[in-house]
Amino acid sequence: MQITDIKIHQPIGLLRILTDATVEGWCLGLDLQVAQHIQSSCRDALIGQDPMNRERIWQELVRRDRFNYLPHTVRGYVDVALWDLLGKITNLPVFRLIGGFRDRIPCYKSGGDLSTVDAYVKDAVQAKEEGFFGYKDHCYRGVETMIEVARAVRRAVGPDFHLMHDCVQNYTYTDAIRVGRVLQEEDYFWFEEPLRDYDLMGLKKLSDALDLPIAAAEYLPGSIYSTSQLIAQQAVDIVRASVPWRGGITDMIKIARLAESFGVNCEITSGGTMNGFVHAHVIGAIRNCTFFEGWRIGSQGGEPLIKNPLDLQEGHLPVPTGPGLGVELDWDEVEKQTESMV
Repeated sequence: MQITDIKIHQPIGLLRILTDATVEGWCLGLDLQVAQHIQSSCRDALIGQDPMNRERIWQELVRRDRFNYLPHTVRGYVDVALWDLLGKITNLPVFRLIGGFRDRIPCYKSGGDLSTVDAYVKDAVQAKEEGFFGYKDHCYRGVETMIEVARAVRRAVGPDFHLMHDCVQNYTYTDAIRVGRVLQEEDYFWFEEPLRDYDLMGLKKLSDALDLPIAAAEYLPGSIYSTSQLIAQQAVDIVRASVPWRGGITDMIKIARLAESFGVNCEITSGGTMNGFVHAHVIGAIRNCTFFEGWRIGSQGGEPLIKNPLDLQEGHLPVPTGPGLGVELDWDEVEKQTESMV
């Protein structure tokens, strides 16, 4: 079997990798710039290749990242479509093809940057009532407000509910220490992206100063190579990973296995590419990830293009069991929303 063509529907961002058989691999979510990069810089590395040679193709795409000055997200979309294709070829869901670990994942709710302390309390309480196993805030309102949020939310949800704080790299070291000490007092599950990913010295100093687990590397380029430096220097307690920011499914599995060898968790971020399907399969294939990061109970989105959207049930996400990623596309809707092909 050989790859024969690459088609990308815009503006919906549907990547299709076609073969000389009837099977093809898909990935949704590409913007126009990524689509153009794939066709100009990755196409000749794919056409004529056997899609079963996943590692060979990954190594070549990693090489091209540097030599073609590609954004580090481009490879991820291609890799997802190749894994979807491989699963369809073998008639296996991707998580079992990688090496199945579970078929049901506990979820926490990821909240936004809300306007008041009371709004955070209400959102966290609602998450608990809906059956989520935890709640993560994205509070960007400064140290004093976050300290108030942490204390108020913990009082409201009680001691047996996981809480996380993600400031998205907005703190200085001094701010992070102040907030981290309060999060530690309130028994938070982790403190996410307190400093910039590349601030290895600051992250190391913070991790040493706090017993609270420090999570980082969500947006760090360099796949396993940069992640290994964070872990080896004990700069973080948890590594984060996602598609496409850290690469593709191949990258995430490599990162997760690397972290596992050091006894470190690899917590996968948000719904991500293809409305959670990709991250559900990766988490379904690894042990060292605690939660799926969801936004709401019920559908995780993708309609009307996706006919079978993921559905959170009683705080858990069932891992899709169809071949490949298990996505069922509505082709009438795909054609309706396609304005051009790249």
